[in-house]
Amino acid sequence: MNREQYLLTKLAEECNEVAQMALKTQQFGMEEKHPDLTLNNKERLHEELNDLNGIVKMLNDEFGFNYSPSNKQMIYKSRKVDKFYHYSVNLGLVDEG
Repeated sequence: MNREQYLLTKLAEECNEVAQMALKTQQFGMEEKHPDLTLNNKERLHEELNDLNGIVKMLNDEFGFNYSPSNKQMIYKSRKVDKFYHYSVNLGLVDEG
């Protein structure tokens, strides 16, 4: 495994950690704090997102990955998610609010 492959592995690991923290936050709420930890779930999720972005930065800096967020694609994704959110609400599978 070379360094680029290693960083791609780390990228995948960080994606999984973001997903895990998002699910814990969904289950326990943004402000809940595990008794043994100093940060609440929102803060922990922010940390995981920063870790993910750190790996992306390393890929950009070292391997010309050239990733930068696209506002156009983010707006498109937001609209698509909202469309399916409202569809789920109409099916009675998701509460509106």
